[in-house]
Amino acid sequence: MPKRPHPPPTRRKKTPKTPETADEYLAAAVDLEESGERWRSGDVAKSGRFFLQAISAYEATLARYPDNFDARYNRARLLYTLTQLPLPPTFFPAQSTAESRLFAAVEAHKECNDLEKDSSDVLFNYGQILSSLGEFYSNKSYDTDEAETPAQEISRLSQAKEAFETAWGALSQCLTVQEAEYKSTQEQSQSFNGAPTSPLEDYDPADPKDGSVKLPRADSSGSFNSRRDSTTSSHSSSSGNNVQWAAIVEPTTKSTLLDTALAMLEVQTNILNLATPATSATLFSAEYADQLTSHARITVENYIIPIAGSLHQDSSVEPDEIAEREPEAILARANFLTALAEVQFYLGTITIDTWEAEVKTAFEEFTLYKDDSTGTVRSIDLTRQSWMALCDRSTAYTTLATTIGVVDPAKAWKLASLASQDLAAATKIVPDKGRAEVYLARGNLELLRSRVPVEAAEKAKGLLRKNAGVYYRGVAAAASGRAGFIGAAEGGKVKEVVEEAKVKEMLVRFEDGDAEGMKELVRGGIEMATVWRVVRAAAEDGVFGGDVVEAVRGLFR
Repeated sequence: MPKRPHPPPTRRKKTPKTPETADEYLAAAVDLEESGERWRSGDVAKSGRFFLQAISAYEATLARYPDNFDARYNRARLLYTLTQLPLPPTFFPAQSTAESRLFAAVEAHKECNDLEKDSSDVLFNYGQILSSLGEFYSNKSYDTDEAETPAQEISRLSQAKEAFETAWGALSQCLTVQEAEYKSTQEQSQSFNGAPTSPLEDYDPADPKDGSVKLPRADSSGSFNSRRDSTTSSHSSSSGNNVQWAAIVEPTTKSTLLDTALAMLEVQTNILNLATPATSATLFSAEYADQLTSHARITVENYIIPIAGSLHQDSSVEPDEIAEREPEAILARANFLTALAEVQFYLGTITIDTWEAEVKTAFEEFTLYKDDSTGTVRSIDLTRQSWMALCDRSTAYTTLATTIGVVDPAKAWKLASLASQDLAAATKIVPDKGRAEVYLARGNLELLRSRVPVEAAEKAKGLLRKNAGVYYRGVAAAASGRAGFIGAAEGGKVKEVVEEAKVKEMLVRFEDGDAEGMKELVRGGIEMATVWRVVRAAAEDGVFGGDVVEAVRGLFR
């Protein structure tokens, strides 16, 4: 009789060694963070749980070694990362809100800055998290059927403006530090091989003689120090240990400077985008707009354009990166100019015709650089090579059309048609990753065009509404084609786009007398908060009539 095989020996899990030294504490936290990164593209909830454990581990490190900059910096960065992941509210404790989590990340970065002054990494991240806080306030909450009062809107937008201004201050300080680092690197390089230094060597951003205007900066106390989330730690400033930390500092490059300059211009554009016809006079003055313009001109003319225009001279920059960064720089400039023209119109300093001309000029072919010695001219025609530029110009024309729709319907129809042409052109060159968003924009625009009070719109109304439904259905099809190529984090954003398109498709049917589709959406799993967000935003944007909100409210009573 054959012998029965013995069962395999039981493998005991090794008990993790309790960390004792600063290196061991930090290594344990880093391991948890790396585990979170591995799951980030596949299981965002699991990734988030690892990140929370890593934050706790970094806090344990800081409890024993409060001056450990690496632990404090990594903790701050992870707190910000958690605010950017598409995690459901139920993932966090009940008392934790999106606002409080953003404040926790802000506070954590301020603590890092207190520990290590003039760290360009900390300053850049601090600017980014403040910008995210500004975006949080700038996005109106549509999750309920309760309308926002004018006073509440002004308060919310003022908070957004303050956050953006403080972000600009941090990024401005970051750029000053980075330029000093870059010049130092270039001088060292020149001492070895005699290479020329920075193309920005004659410009000193701290020199008041250059005419720059400085917006408010984050002061020593900060603008956001009144709130502290439960995840934020408070530690003694004395470490009681002799551990010394070293870091490998990567050199500051032209691309690094360009990243920061573009982030600064984006923040300024976001400030301008807060304006509406009803709020612009309260939020802005003509003098403020002039100050913003003055600083933006310095950012564009002394940083963005010369750096983007010199990337081709740097052998370390790959051609693919150059092909991407050059249009990116010109598009950032164009978007600022169109946002500025909109605010100036609301403030009464320019006419509607001037606003339209500014939009046209902003997206015209732009000469990035000329080389007289070789006769080389590099011009960027955004609307021929960038689908994002076409979408942005379409948005600018759409804003113009909706602004003058009642006053001059014929011109509004013309502008809306120009916007439609841009989106049609964008559809031909957009990569798969952006196709769903373009289809959503085309559906919205078709409905907007159907509502312009002109004869052409009335005749084409049925076709335009039918086309909108086709585009909204196309959103889901375009998104499903990407399902196997995107991670969980990006998938969360795509899900929002798909749900928005589904709600709008059913709203079209609802306006045509079919209410069952809206009810079926909710029964199928789309939350009422999502329905209200889409319905109220669409009504405010003019995609649907204002009476649709009350009609939907009655449907779900």
